[in-house]
This record gives sequence, C-alpha cells and structure tokens, in this order.
Amino acid sequence: FKAQRDLELRFLALPTRDRGWDWTDRRRTCVELQEFLQSKDERTQFDEAVKILQGDIGYINDIEGRPLDGIAFPTNSHLTNHYVGAAQAVFRRAGRGLHDHVNDPSFRGRRPTGSAVATPAFDAGVKKLIHCVGPRITMPNCFELLATTYENAMSAVLHEELTCVTIASISTGNMGVPCDEAAQVALRTIQKFLRANHW
Repeated sequence: FKAQRDLELRFLALPTRDRGWDWTDRRRTCVELQEFLQSKDERTQFDEAVKILQGDIGYINDIEGRPLDGIAFPTNSHLTNHYVGAAQAVFRRAGRGLHDHVNDPSFRGRRPTGSAVATPAFDAGVKKLIHCVGPRITMPNCFELLATTYENAMSAVLHEELTCVTIASISTGNMGVPCDEAAQVALRTIQKFLRANHW
C-alpha cells in the first residue's frame, strides 16, 4: 500500500473511518493527504478481513478463534480428487460423500479454467467447499485467469453467505505458478473484492 491509491481501485467506494474532522473537504485537506488516509483505511480494512496462515488445509478449523464455514481449494477441471496437494487433503477431510458427489453423472463434467464451484462439505466440518479450477503457468493469460479464479471463488463465498473461509493457494503446486506472483494476484484480487462488496 502506498499513499497514492491504485487507479483500478480509485472509483470503488470505501467506508471511511471517523477521524473527528472532515478530512474529505478539499479546502481543508490536500489531495495527497486524502489519498494517504484513504489508503490507510483500506489497509486497515484489509488487515481486519484477511489473515495469512501457514498450515495443512485438511486440519484448519478456525482462523483466530473464528470457526470456518468454508474451504476454497485448487482442483482439476472435473472437480475430482487427483490425490495430490490441497485437493487430496480436502477430499480426505470431507469423506466419501464428496467423492460420490463429484462423480455422480448428474454433476460430473468439465469446468472451464477460472471457474469456482461450491458443493456441500459433507464431513469436512464446514458449510461449503469451493472447488477452484486454476490455470497452468504455460497457459496464455495465466495471471489474468488466476485472478478470475480468485474472483469466482470470492463470488461463491458471497453467494453462499460464508463469513470465515480458508483459501488454499491456487495454481502454485503442479500447475507451476510461482508462489510470489500467485500471492500478489491473490491478494490484489481479494482486495478489489473486499472494496467492491464492502465486506
């Protein structure tokens, strides 16, 4: 975060914090200070809403004492268990019901890259699972597709009315997207989502 706000975020309204004086009045406060204060408010909102954890998604049950009600994780285009990484951990956590659900002929099918699909959580101990079909590093527009995947995951969170969700890093395992670049895409996309939805 910096004093000058990102141009893509400039037009998204942000709830402002009361400072005891009207800092939005251009006669009293210069544009640079207004942008700095808006950026500070945005950073505070982001820090309150987003926590970065390291752990096994198969065993995370709460975030700072708040029980999870959703898990978003990377998966293949058929949403089936491919027995590696976060998908394997979530399928193990959810039990046989998830395996049967995604393999049911009425549900089964190929989903496009960038999609996110909510399913029942079965024995996972949360309300919903969000299956995220991320891109491979070799795909054209890989990072745009990765942002779309996170946007769709967050839209599913909103649609399912979830309030505390853990999201495993998408496309950084077998799909080959470098962790640093993937993290930047993820955090920027989540930041935009929080702004756009006043979450």
